[in-house]
Amino acid sequence: MSEALSKSPEVAAARAEEAGAEGLVAADARWVRENPSIEVEYGTDAVTQDQGERRLSVAISQQLQVAGQRGLRVERAEAALAAARARRRAVELSVAREVADAAAEWVRRQAHVRLAENVLTAARALEEAAARRFAAGDVPELERNAAALERARAEARAAQARAEAAGALASMNRRLGRPVSAPLELTLEPVAVSLEEVRAELPELEAARAEAEAARVEVDLLRRERIPDPTVSLGYEEEKRLEEHITGPDLHTASMVVARLSVPLPLWNRNQGELAAARARRAAREAEREGREREVEAERLSARESYEAARTAETALTAALPGVERNLSLVQRAYEAGELSLDALLLARDRAYAARGEAIDAAAALARARAAFLRVSGRLPTGEAPR
Repeated sequence: MSEALSKSPEVAAARAEEAGAEGLVAADARWVRENPSIEVEYGTDAVTQDQGERRLSVAISQQLQVAGQRGLRVERAEAALAAARARRRAVELSVAREVADAAAEWVRRQAHVRLAENVLTAARALEEAAARRFAAGDVPELERNAAALERARAEARAAQARAEAAGALASMNRRLGRPVSAPLELTLEPVAVSLEEVRAELPELEAARAEAEAARVEVDLLRRERIPDPTVSLGYEEEKRLEEHITGPDLHTASMVVARLSVPLPLWNRNQGELAAARARRAAREAEREGREREVEAERLSARESYEAARTAETALTAALPGVERNLSLVQRAYEAGELSLDALLLARDRAYAARGEAIDAAAALARARAAFLRVSGRLPTGEAPR
């Protein structure tokens, strides 16, 4: 499971989005949002009168947010981060369930290959027995041909089972990031599931709630941003100008420190469009949250019922297998002793092998139902909740 999660492109993309959301929190936590600006002005009359007059001014300006926008931005970014983390956990749960299903399918296909090989071995033995009895004159040619046909059908089913097992192996290796034909061994250790245990919160529901909270904060932020942000500046000015005195003209130098304050007037643009869009997003996120909350309990109930049904079916079919195997052995002996026809033997064998196949399918269905129930309980197929 850990290998599959570490190699999954979907999980890697979700983790990248989470890292991006963490970066936005750090960016929005800055006390000063806008960069300062510096302005330099220089004037001279060298091109016009050339009397030596000049003017130099240097000023640095900074826009300030005085309406508490920083706190709302941080709150919005933290809600977005919580949603990204929840989505990442949801992706991990989905990928983990897919891997568990793929593992159960591969084990099921391998079991069917072993069953098909057993059927083929029995069919070959039956063909040989029918040939001996035909040579001895105990059975007609029709029965010998029927045994040969049954062996051919068993070979076809075994070949198909091996092909399906190869496809299941390729699917499993793909999820593990391995070459599709790489050999693989799985040891399944079913996790005991208590239907009454405390469930972890579903990450999809956490994400929906966090996204609704982020949309609500965004509306508050846009309302707060209607308050204009002042810009303060501090500068130095120096001027050299020509002045007339009794003794004659003279260049006088003057310097001063200048402080400025500018405030935009919110007359035409008051975030009308952005605020309307944010309100619509808030309503949509609230509706999504409410809808997701309604779906969760239905999904849990359905998964619980499916798990209980799969457990009951697997227990019943597994318990019946010893009796089926005993009946098959008795029928086989009766045919070899000439006490039973070939049709009766084939019918009994088909029922026995069908029962084995149903037991195999029931075990795989139980594994899938267990993974599905753990998934809607906010847990990995290992029983743990993703952090």
